[in-house]
Amino acid sequence: MSEAGDPGPRISVVMATYNGAAHIREQLDSLAAQTCLPAELIVTDDGSTDATLDIVADFARNAPFSVQVHRNATRLGYKGNFMHAVTLSTGDLISFCDQDDYWKPDNLARVRDVFLKDPDVMMVYHNARLVDENRKSISTFYATPPMPPVARPLTLQPWSFSYGYMQTFRAVLKPAGALWPRMRDHYNPGKEMGHDLFYFLVASGVGSIAYIDEELTEYRLHGGNTVGSGKRTQPTFLDRWRYRLEDRADTYRYLARMTVQDSNLFADLALTPAWPETLRMRARTAARAWGALEPLYAARAEVCSASLPRRIAAFVRLVRAGGYSERSFWTFGPRAMQKDAVLGVLLAPLVRRFGHESSRTDRACHRGQACPAPGEAVAA
Repeated sequence: MSEAGDPGPRISVVMATYNGAAHIREQLDSLAAQTCLPAELIVTDDGSTDATLDIVADFARNAPFSVQVHRNATRLGYKGNFMHAVTLSTGDLISFCDQDDYWKPDNLARVRDVFLKDPDVMMVYHNARLVDENRKSISTFYATPPMPPVARPLTLQPWSFSYGYMQTFRAVLKPAGALWPRMRDHYNPGKEMGHDLFYFLVASGVGSIAYIDEELTEYRLHGGNTVGSGKRTQPTFLDRWRYRLEDRADTYRYLARMTVQDSNLFADLALTPAWPETLRMRARTAARAWGALEPLYAARAEVCSASLPRRIAAFVRLVRAGGYSERSFWTFGPRAMQKDAVLGVLLAPLVRRFGHESSRTDRACHRGQACPAPGEAVAA
């Protein structure tokens, strides 16, 4: 078993707690059983009124690593609580940890190994097993891998993310956290961005993200989950058609605003004095890439909602801008062009009237093939 003083990168496990007495001891014991022990456990409590802190204190007396407990003076909510915990960490790698899950013994060892092999990797996440309150198996989280084993900067679908309990990231990203309070969530208008989505977004713009297709965590579903996920299944034929017939105009308008937000985030991160020039340069590239998405989404919103002449004009703009071409950096793809021509240009009024309410995401947008990032030279 690796000791906390191992010469490799030090891992900080950050746990945001709130009334987690029912399951937290089992999670704490799974941390102590890691084959690669963390250097520290940071616990930030958001005002628990049950025995959560007593259980943590009892565990800390014999824990094989440092346990630091911080009581928030005011309620921060689970997102702010996790962001606060990150600021208190001192490790080279930072791993989010829910209070009610269960980690497989080789979780940190497998994750750390990926970071050791590839210095460009800024985040690693993994698959998980969904279990019930008594840890009885429900299903795997990802039925199929959501991405290749390693995705280089700006190669993932722009609205990709992973859940925090799966994530570990390099501490070099910590300075970005100062900009988190202004970030709105991609999927929930008016809500602050999730801590996990935030660091995934930053990592995907300035470095590589790696995925381990192994169930290294048991994600417990019970009546008290702050954020939960039901049994994961493949979309049915009906699901796919419901998605195609959604009224997506408002979603495209919202995502257009989010691209501006994210572009501004990376533009400011490019000025981060604590970052090496490599990361600042990549942040500048990411700012341009996200900025290039705004006119595409604005035009697509018009295709779905404007008057017929404006729908036609917006569709033509999208085609000319490469919005459906795989040779473009970002593209909705040729199938989306067919959909927009029929359900947008021709039938938008009917879809607006009878279509289903839209989800706040977009599965179509992705990076085109063999296209450099904005501002990068094409290799000879």
